[in-house]
Amino acid sequence: MNKNIFIVLLLLVMSVSSVYADGYKIKIKVKGVADSTVYLGNYFADKKYALDTIVLDKNGVGVFEGDTALEGGIYLVLFPSMNMNYFELLVDKNQHFSMETDTSDFIDNMIVKGSKQNEAFYKFHNFMAAQSKINMPLQKEMQAYKDKPKKAEKIKEQLIANEKFVKDYWKDLANEWEGTLFGAVVKSMINPEMPEFIIPDNIANKDSALQMTQYMWHKDHYFDNLDLKDDRLIRTPFFMPKVERFITKVVVQQPDSIIKEGIKMIEASRGSKLNFGWLVRYMFGYKDRSKLMGMDKVFVEISEKYYLSGEATWADSAFIEKIRERVIKEKPNLIGNLAPKLQKLETYEKQFINLYEIPNKYTVIIFWEPNCGHCKKTVPKLYKLFKQVKKDNIDLQVLAFYTQLEREPWEKFIESKELFDWINAYDKYYFTNFRNNYDIYSTPTIYLLDENKKIIGKRLAVEQVEMMLYGLEGKKMPVKEESEEKKEKH
Repeated sequence: MNKNIFIVLLLLVMSVSSVYADGYKIKIKVKGVADSTVYLGNYFADKKYALDTIVLDKNGVGVFEGDTALEGGIYLVLFPSMNMNYFELLVDKNQHFSMETDTSDFIDNMIVKGSKQNEAFYKFHNFMAAQSKINMPLQKEMQAYKDKPKKAEKIKEQLIANEKFVKDYWKDLANEWEGTLFGAVVKSMINPEMPEFIIPDNIANKDSALQMTQYMWHKDHYFDNLDLKDDRLIRTPFFMPKVERFITKVVVQQPDSIIKEGIKMIEASRGSKLNFGWLVRYMFGYKDRSKLMGMDKVFVEISEKYYLSGEATWADSAFIEKIRERVIKEKPNLIGNLAPKLQKLETYEKQFINLYEIPNKYTVIIFWEPNCGHCKKTVPKLYKLFKQVKKDNIDLQVLAFYTQLEREPWEKFIESKELFDWINAYDKYYFTNFRNNYDIYSTPTIYLLDENKKIIGKRLAVEQVEMMLYGLEGKKMPVKEESEEKKEKH
């Protein structure tokens, strides 16, 4: 045979072999399960998804296989007949292997063939289980000796030594398996080692300075051992909790801090379209998940930087336009902004007033209308608070802003409730564009401004207004009288 033809044939055979080597083929055998449906699923961020289904034969044997390779990550073999009990496996480049175990203990009885990573993964599980068995009695013993400091200290030293032994084991594994999914998983579990900081003696409040230095280092190095560009890691059970803990627990819960650190985290994921897209969406929705006031600033910043700039390629044009509309309405009234101007407002007394002419230290604006059920309860409640606040020498004025145009129902409500001591006004000729500038899509809506007319609270309940005012003034809130409704129940 011609040598060149032989080489061509050899290359063709190698090419065909590589095609057959693609895809996945994972054989499982589980003692104690027969003629049963089993799922192959995977983690993705904070969810689990089923990808494949097989029925085990009478010997508990079945094969998950497909022509297209699975994306890297930690997968699960789930057993519906066992209340969705499951065991995990690593899926990386090699996707042709077998796993055999027993329902009495999936982990302890696991035998892996054809996957060195999964062998190491289960060896790691068994190691950690063994360490837990060693440490649990020591922890109980230390608790029992809490009144005997010397004995408790010795046990504590042993626990610290055990912890160091485990961390050293993790480091060795991460180095040994560097570049593999298993190596990345183990590395992500290792907290970056903080250096020892020495604060000079001439620094005031050395302890506080040390704590702040340590905090800043921890925040800046939080993701050192978790590669945010690694697509495989988002398909593990620890990626989402790690991100969630950073944003909600490590970062100071102020909008500017969350924006800064959220963007820094997103930018560190560039190079992975998958992780980048998910982290952008995570930060985009932070306002809706957070119970803290002012997080609409996070929404606005993330929207402008990623969605309205065209980087969010997964979002269609209709969705982008909805975001643009929300940004236009939310951006003018973010906490920390100067309140949008409200000029040429006609008062109940048929005079004209401007918001910025109100001289008081605090201004509450309530947007309301007399036909609104919630307004009928909220406006009198706010008026009662207004009167109480004035008695307690808190310099407050209320601008009760009527959102409609017909004077008669407005005047009747004011007169029936005797709301005469604060400013009742409305935009008779709609000069102010208040619905857009203050994002008034429902009533009542309450804003709190400082003496410079800067927004310090928005979409507040009356109780929140009270807490903020007394808190800002450093005064105790008045003792509440028992409501008439409660009195009747008694």
